Amino acid sequence: MQLPDLNQPVLLRGDEREYASRVEGVEDGCLTLARPFGLPLETSLDEGRPFDVEWTSAAGMHALPVRVTERSIDGKVRIWHAEPTGPARRLNRRAHVRVAVAIPVALDVDGQRISGSLLDVSEAAVRCLIRDPLPEPAAEEKATLKAPSARQVRVMFTLGGQDFALRGAIFRSTPSQEATELIIILPEDERTATAVRRAVFAEQIRARQLAR
Repeated sequence: MQLPDLNQPVLLRGDEREYASRVEGVEDGCLTLARPFGLPLETSLDEGRPFDVEWTSAAGMHALPVRVTERSIDGKVRIWHAEPTGPARRLNRRAHVRVAVAIPVALDVDGQRISGSLLDVSEAAVRCLIRDPLPEPAAEEKATLKAPSARQVRVMFTLGGQDFALRGAIFRSTPSQEATELIIILPEDERTATAVRRAVFAEQIRARQLAR
């Protein structure tokens, strides 16, 4: 059975909400989880109501249904001992691994540096807003462009404590009077997808912790 790694950040999906947690132990197919901070002292999850543990790996997003079998305290950390109630399943990574952000982004387009704001990120694409118009492609480049997505750019941003400088392709450019919204497709290689997926997941965890 596929399980998350020790010390891995996870999301607990239950009580119609999501809670940030961490794997404190893995033994005999069962998990020891940090009880989410901010959860009421008595909840149906404490009493054994099933919920999902979600995590990310190189293969994508996974969810494991579990229930709490025992509660204890390790030092100052309240922990849950949880046993699986079914097999882990693969989630639709494009539907789940996405996060809304408001962070700086820099683009290199035909050797010109453009600054903007990143709006959301997934392992497949980024969406950003730029104030300056895109430079016109050179005549020889324009002749070879058969679609907007053929135009290559370099995208630079920091997410989840990791710096990224990724080559991508413009999928859509939507100009307005004040700014231009870009959707940029990211490379499909697994190494890049895994790195972005982990950073997005870390940002999701951080956002939920700040929202408590």
